[in-house]
Amino acid sequence: MKTGLLLFMVIFLGSFSCPLWAEPGNVPSGPAGAREALNAFRGETLSYDIAFLWFERLAVAEFSLTKTDEPNRYRAVLEARTLGIASWLTGNRRQRYVSYLRLADDGSLRPESYDADMYRTKGGTVTSRLKNWVYDYPRRQIIEKVTRNGRESPVKRYSMGEGAYPYDILGAFYNFRAGLFGPVQGGASYQIPSFARGGSTDIAIAVLPENRRPKDTPLPASGLVVKVVLDPEVFDTGDGTLYIWFDGDMRPGKVIVKDVVGLGDVRATLRSHEEVK
Repeated sequence: MKTGLLLFMVIFLGSFSCPLWAEPGNVPSGPAGAREALNAFRGETLSYDIAFLWFERLAVAEFSLTKTDEPNRYRAVLEARTLGIASWLTGNRRQRYVSYLRLADDGSLRPESYDADMYRTKGGTVTSRLKNWVYDYPRRQIIEKVTRNGRESPVKRYSMGEGAYPYDILGAFYNFRAGLFGPVQGGASYQIPSFARGGSTDIAIAVLPENRRPKDTPLPASGLVVKVVLDPEVFDTGDGTLYIWFDGDMRPGKVIVKDVVGLGDVRATLRSHEEVK
């Protein structure tokens, strides 16, 4: 079972909750506008159940954003763990993603560092794989450090290339969610530069008008639907497509990852939403 898929898809679901700047022309401008947009979901915790086939709760996850004591600096966290048969199959797998983000002069939320940590427990033995990326903007490099079971691998450096700076997955979607890439409305689409597997990649996002909603995917008729497309190899899917549905309060009620190899459609459902301002 591809547990990384089950946990990673929650990033997409959690990152789209309640965009503040949803009306045409109402886009935050500069750091002050971005801070106001981010305040709409700072201090919240979103909790999810993840399922596929006839299994209704194979993993749970929590997603949160907090402001650090340092001005203009934020911390986004996704923590997830498998349950039941999935826990048995994956060795009680736990994953934790942490992104430190800084508000830049242009009003965008730039990643400073990104951690992706995985732990497994089997027979009382804990194994771990810790990955850390640091964004060195003056040198246009991403510095990668990997530690497996306490043993550090040689440090690697990758070029950011020319053009727009890349975003980590948490930073990309908090920018989208806050409306920092543009308004969230039917017909809007965005191509977001990112970084994976030592090279450049893109995340394609489209806010679907009613006449373009998928007819073969069970989503409620009301609310808003967003389509996300990634490299198909990331999720072992037919075309790398996800659909996210928002209810009338603009909360992400459901997400479906289409045609995962060996699993069919994988589903995530928002279980609870808490706010601590």
